[in-house]
Amino acid sequence: MKFICMVHETRRPTPEPPPELFAAIGALQAENTADGSIVEVGGLRPVQEVGAIVTLTGGSVSTTDGPFVETKELVGGYAVYDVPDASAAAEKSARFLAVHQEAWPGWEGWIEVRAYYEAPAP
Repeated sequence: MKFICMVHETRRPTPEPPPELFAAIGALQAENTADGSIVEVGGLRPVQEVGAIVTLTGGSVSTTDGPFVETKELVGGYAVYDVPDASAAAEKSARFLAVHQEAWPGWEGWIEVRAYYEAPAP
């Protein structure tokens, strides 16, 4: 079953992540590639830099490039895992946060684990 795990960042101690974090994430990704659980990963730039909000309300679709909701939280990245169940995806997410704790002290955030909806075969 596929799960998307979205990384929400609530506190960034330095403007840019340290190189040690990228090295640790690379090692973790190599483990996930070896066990066949990783489908895709990516980092996301803040919506304030590049992005838009597309909304359906009152029967109309609108697109804006700002102003955005004021928040200090952002979705900074994601990973898609193909694992047996939600607890396995949560375990992968916990390891990802542990890497952040070790390689980027002071960073805080959380990961939203969501199962893919799989439409029935036609």
